[in-house]
This record gives sequence, structure tokens and C-alpha cells, in this order.
Amino acid sequence: MFPGILRLEDFNLGNIKFKNEDEITIKLKDLKVLLERNSNAFKELEEILFAMEMEKRATEVEKGNYELHSLEEMKSLLVEMKKNG
Repeated sequence: MFPGILRLEDFNLGNIKFKNEDEITIKLKDLKVLLERNSNAFKELEEILFAMEMEKRATEVEKGNYELHSLEEMKSLLVEMKKNG
């Protein structure tokens, strides 16, 4: 399993009560831990996507298809691309 990705073992099922398929209750402390782990996983995935895009761009630069940019410029460009879809 990938580090940072949630697994069933990450849940303390003793503190989760299922009312029906649409309603559950969970202790606030457990929910906070779950959300923090989930947030960290998304941050890690975003960093991986940035690195992959930068590697792709570096390959294109080597081919002479793009201009070379600094790391901060690349991050700004990628954030802008992400906003625009």
C-alpha cells in the first residue's frame, strides 16, 4: 500500500457507529486524525504531479520545444494551469 493513502486499518471502527448507509457517527478526535491523514495524502499527490509535470517539461526543453523556467516560475505556471483546468 502507498504511504499516506487511507486503509481500513486507519479507522478506529470501535468509535464509528453506522445508523444506516447514509448516516454514521464518529468521535471528533478520530475525524480530525482522519482528515489530517487525508490532507497529507493529497499534498503528497500534488507534489508528485508537480514533479511529473516538471520532468515532462524538462524533456520538452531538451528537445527545444519550451523555454527554461526557474522552479518558482514553474510552480506558478502549474498552479495557473491547474486553476484553468
